[in-house]
Amino acid sequence: MSRVLRPTAFFSCVGGLLLAGCTSSSPAPLDAVTTTDDDGSGSVGVGSDAAGPGGSDDTPGASCNELSAELQGALDAAVEAQRLPGAAAAVNLVGCSWLGAAGVADTEADVAIQPGDLFRAGSITKTFVATLALRLRAEGKLSLDDAVSAYVDGIPQGDRISVRQILNHTSGIFDYTAIDEFWTAALDDPTHTWTPAELIDLAASKPPYFEPGRGFAYSNTNYIIAGLIVEAASGEPIGELLRTRVLEPAGLVHTYLDGAQEALPGLVHGYGRSRGELVEMTSAIDVSAAGAAGALVSTTGDLTSFYRKVLDGTLLGPAELEEMTAWVDAPLGEVTGYGLGLSRRESPLGVQVGHDGGIWGFTSSSYYAVDKDASITVLVNLDGGDVGRIVDDLSNVLITP
Repeated sequence: MSRVLRPTAFFSCVGGLLLAGCTSSSPAPLDAVTTTDDDGSGSVGVGSDAAGPGGSDDTPGASCNELSAELQGALDAAVEAQRLPGAAAAVNLVGCSWLGAAGVADTEADVAIQPGDLFRAGSITKTFVATLALRLRAEGKLSLDDAVSAYVDGIPQGDRISVRQILNHTSGIFDYTAIDEFWTAALDDPTHTWTPAELIDLAASKPPYFEPGRGFAYSNTNYIIAGLIVEAASGEPIGELLRTRVLEPAGLVHTYLDGAQEALPGLVHGYGRSRGELVEMTSAIDVSAAGAAGALVSTTGDLTSFYRKVLDGTLLGPAELEEMTAWVDAPLGEVTGYGLGLSRRESPLGVQVGHDGGIWGFTSSSYYAVDKDASITVLVNLDGGDVGRIVDDLSNVLITP
């Protein structure tokens, strides 16, 4: 199972289409760089030599201008090469920060994507939920070594599975998104509001992958359970928890958990492909099917800021950050380790930590390169877009002399 909230390939089932089982450009003043392609879709880049978190005055403005133009060119090329509807990206490093966009947010209306547009972030949600759990740990409201049964009833082997094993996917609990019955039910009634209990019951109908703590298996069910754990430990709904413990302290004003918080305007349209054609998938299934495992909506700027503030101690203390980055082996392609809601991957910039995500109509990736103090976020409005490749394309720009 890939690091997304769906099977490996997910296509629309509208109008008889098939559901398959399944994870700008010229150097100019950095205040704004805008070009428009012949088809009107356009690309946009915005940068600054007064970088955000981690920035400094070490890099001259001209160098930042040139770098921003190269990053925008790499994003434009990736959107064209992958035939993506569109993408937005952010890069933040010492002395320079850049926000870029290319392609369209709505293919029918031919509306260009803007750097600050909202995208579904999929499994990046998991880092937010793990951060909530760790902040509650710091408050003394839960222990990572507690049994799940101390917070949530009805979890198979819940008395033998710890909160830590839920957060780092070593619980062995089956992934409900790998069950055909889930997808059949979800597509038969796309407006059905799923409860966490329904999703957990589906997972419980299948045998566990292994005994608790005896392996690693990425499972969206773990984070449906994690959402219930943080609610039980705090006595607050997850939407309120997210607002008071993460969004407000981090200054994230363009992020919300869909279905648990009031939606913000500006969500781009998400798409899939069937028989080579783009298919609208923005709301193909009710977002309750993702919940605490993948219902987050955000922007490239907010996600880039979030991961920096998790890793620089703004949101987590040293003890909690040490727990979050205690890696277990995770054979997930370029991802080689998994902590608590956090992935470790290899890249042209060296080790990066963050998370990938995918949900119907969208794919996402947000990582921080530890040794280079560089953050990269890429959001794509296509189910199954190769965001990892774009992260690496942008990484290569940063290391090119």
